[in-house]
Amino acid sequence: MKILAFFLIAVCAFGLANAQEIMEPPDKPITVTGSLRQLKGYGPPGWGETRKIDERFTYLVIQLAKPINIPCTSERPEWRSVECRSTKQLELFFSSDSADELELKAKSLIGRKVSVTGTLQRQIAPAEMTAIYIEVTALQVASAE
Repeated sequence: MKILAFFLIAVCAFGLANAQEIMEPPDKPITVTGSLRQLKGYGPPGWGETRKIDERFTYLVIQLAKPINIPCTSERPEWRSVECRSTKQLELFFSSDSADELELKAKSLIGRKVSVTGTLQRQIAPAEMTAIYIEVTALQVASAE
């Protein structure tokens, strides 16, 4: 009986440690906090499938403490685990009127804890390097807690 109780406690603890937060509604701006990192990736023609000839590039992500997800409907039920997966990394996209200014600011904050405000989007193309990315509208150094 003790073994069964220990097993149940371990399973519950593991589940809570790996729990994801569902961000809703997905079309409203949110603020997330984490570490700003610069990563390297592979681009066309093969997006990592042909690394010897693929273009190399760098991109910015915010590394979160816990995985997040947004509502998702998979094209086919058997693809749900791939198409609707959660992530602890959000690629930063800058497409607003102040995109250049925000991107320069972000590059100056690499390695620091930051708060990023924007809208979450699901990856739909190979150029989007993370399962979910954020369209950045504001960026600042995170307040000390």
